[in-house]
Amino acid sequence: MTTAIDVSLMGELISGAKTLLGLFTEFPINIFLYGGIAGVMFGLIRKAKRTSRG
Repeated sequence: MTTAIDVSLMGELISGAKTLLGLFTEFPINIFLYGGIAGVMFGLIRKAKRTSRG
């Protein structure tokens, strides 16, 4: 039995990350904040891949 990734949820997560990064272009914030958000997003994608593999 395989578990499918909820495409709408992943789409919302990606659009949310783009919105956050768009705000940072207007109000420059520390580079560590960029890295932290990218790390969280990559972690979520990694977990979703593991879940989909079963």
